[in-house]
Amino acid sequence: MHLNLNKSLILGLAAISLTATTGILTTNVSAKSYARITSNQALQTAPQNRNVTTNGTSALYTKAGTLRGARVIASKYTLQRYGTSKKSSQYFRAYRVATTNRGSVYYKIVSFNGVYRGWIYGGNVSGTFSGGVNPANTMENANMPVQKTGYTLNNINKYTLWVDPKWSQYKAKQVDMSSYTPGDTFTISDAAMKTRENYLYYKVTDDKNSAIVGWVYAGGLNAPNSQQVTKDNSVKINYVNAAGQSVGAYTWIIQKTDLKDSATLTNGAKLGDILNNPTELTTVATKNVPTGYKISDTQSPTNLPASVMVGTNDYLIYVDPVTMNFTSPVAYYLTNTGQQISPSQLKANTYPILTDAEMAVFSSNTQGTVPAKVFDNTIFSDSNKLATLTGVAVTNADGTTSTPTYYFNKSATVAANASAKYGDTLKLYYTQAQR
Repeated sequence: MHLNLNKSLILGLAAISLTATTGILTTNVSAKSYARITSNQALQTAPQNRNVTTNGTSALYTKAGTLRGARVIASKYTLQRYGTSKKSSQYFRAYRVATTNRGSVYYKIVSFNGVYRGWIYGGNVSGTFSGGVNPANTMENANMPVQKTGYTLNNINKYTLWVDPKWSQYKAKQVDMSSYTPGDTFTISDAAMKTRENYLYYKVTDDKNSAIVGWVYAGGLNAPNSQQVTKDNSVKINYVNAAGQSVGAYTWIIQKTDLKDSATLTNGAKLGDILNNPTELTTVATKNVPTGYKISDTQSPTNLPASVMVGTNDYLIYVDPVTMNFTSPVAYYLTNTGQQISPSQLKANTYPILTDAEMAVFSSNTQGTVPAKVFDNTIFSDSNKLATLTGVAVTNADGTTSTPTYYFNKSATVAANASAKYGDTLKLYYTQAQR
């Protein structure tokens, strides 16, 4: 009896000891199974370069998914549906990045519609979107219409102007239309298509109030009555140098809103007889002087604007070459990563070669701020110039070969050079098409 009691006591103590030891081991193993954060900071790249889509390979958590206490906010299935959505409101914006002691990178993201906000695995390289997120290009370049002037808004309550096209950026804002006057005409300066919905947007500026400028859905514009240049609706402005040689031309299409009451727009009509403001021709001519020239200070136009006849006379303007004292070199960047594109990443191992005339686009005789309209130049829509960059062929994970194409991203470029002055290096941003 006594022996059995001692034996039972010994076995009981052994069991307690084993349980305690096991508990200690379990606690240690459990503690080692959680990661810890070694870095957590706000992303500093331009906001439009931090737009992402989710791909459904990682869930969204309240904190980095490998930290103790992390809870799921949105499942992989939900994020896969957001990633393949046809709604721009279901893109995400990344705004913080954290790194764990294991080298994993997590991004804090928020959906454009504000429904989901949390942390998601983003690969192993800070600043590169991988893992559960991919870089997103919410807008694509679109073709400009032949006619760019004379448009009116048809319903500002339904189709108002936006600083960025609606849902193309996180918290996209509407333009202040309080000073808008119904009937004002607008000029189109850019065109873009929403990547998911394929909705066409135009960037427009109020001709009578330049403070009203923004993006409008194409269906919200009324096209001017005259779409094509004819001898009954236009005046050709011819720019010539001191020797009388043409260095450029611009054709102005006159709109009916420019006419006096009861005036008829027809071939041979004098501008002074039909226009509300005959000097408007001078304004148009000044706005469209060829790059690298200025209106001559010593030689006057061959005839007065009021005497010019529709479709009959060229309005001859003398221009002088401008001495360009400040020329900005250009550098090429990738919106997907924010990193500079090196020549070794491009076909022929070189950047695009521009002529002196083309580089004049980035030159000025004064060191003023580079205007956004510089990036409207035709060299940015010419695939043989700066519209696209062709990369070197790469072998993909599945063994196939592909050649990456980088497309000029005007909105990112304008934002990156908002404070740039002539003489500074201009950053041209490109977005790599996703496979």
